[in-house]
Amino acid sequence: MAKYISVFFLSLMVSVMFFFLFASVFDGGDYAETVIYIFGTIIVILLSFLISLMYYLIDLIKRKL
Repeated sequence: MAKYISVFFLSLMVSVMFFFLFASVFDGGDYAETVIYIFGTIIVILLSFLISLMYYLIDLIKRKL
């Protein structure tokens, strides 16, 4: 299980790094932009969780075959 937790955090860190790297390109002080960044961060976290679940399911299927 530790393998999947590390995959989750690795994908989370890479996604957040890319998010802030590309977000720094777009400067702005608008509140709507801040809300978009918040939703973007939430989407990044949820997609990182889905990636780790896909690794788990792939490994589970390999064991059963």
